[in-house]
Amino acid sequence: MIKTCLFGLGRTGSVVAEQLLNSPEFQLATVFARPNSPKIDHPLSDYVRYPSDLTIQSSDSLPEQLKKQQVKVAIDFTAPEASLKNARILAENGINIVIGTTGFNKMQIFELKSLIQKYKIGLVYAPNISLGINLLLSVVKTIARLIPHYDVEITESHHRNKKDSPSGTAIKIADAINTVKGINSGKYTYGRKGQEIREAKEIGIHAVRAGGIVGVHSVLFAGESDEIEITHRSYSRLVFAEGALQAAKFIANRRGYYCMEDLLMETEEPETPALPHNLQLIAD
Repeated sequence: MIKTCLFGLGRTGSVVAEQLLNSPEFQLATVFARPNSPKIDHPLSDYVRYPSDLTIQSSDSLPEQLKKQQVKVAIDFTAPEASLKNARILAENGINIVIGTTGFNKMQIFELKSLIQKYKIGLVYAPNISLGINLLLSVVKTIARLIPHYDVEITESHHRNKKDSPSGTAIKIADAINTVKGINSGKYTYGRKGQEIREAKEIGIHAVRAGGIVGVHSVLFAGESDEIEITHRSYSRLVFAEGALQAAKFIANRRGYYCMEDLLMETEEPETPALPHNLQLIAD
């Protein structure tokens, strides 16, 4: 069994906790909430549907808790600043990490990669951790390569309480298409207002925040005579929990920086003895 700790017990984190408790492949050792959270010191069973003897801990007690538990993998669904703080301590203790947190900037990603390189740990970074959305990424890259002259518009929809906009997944989709097209000076337009004509190399990104929408991402490729639209809809947060567990199983015995696309390409390979080629530190 893979001994695991979990950070974050919000909408998605609670579902992840339930799946960890219900999985024969994982042992949930500790659950952490943010400092001063009203959930601290309460039984985990108050917030999940499965029985558990665990008590929710403050993330400030992480160093102390790690001394008590021999955790193999940590799963984090918090916020960028909290995830980075947790990652520093986890890396120092040689614990591999799955991060499903959204909203990281480039310098924060740079710091995560630096931690991996310094402490030789493994990390899966997935702003959208569902396998379905990563299949969409693979498909849209193929389309962008085959019809590079088509205009691209990306629309994403999430619940009203999502803080970052547009979503990290929408940005990742745009970056992937931009790279495939070879548009080094590609321009992202966030929403539309005014009377400017669309530029040829432009990628439009539009965000919707409403109700309880779990997550919808659509990519439109439009030519002069036809169009192709690819859409992924998440109906339940269970899809994120399933992805998180698959990512944790994948990274348990690996080192290096990975994304969910690496899981899709996984073959029967032995443990990775060294940092993979895809660990590139970028400071821009």
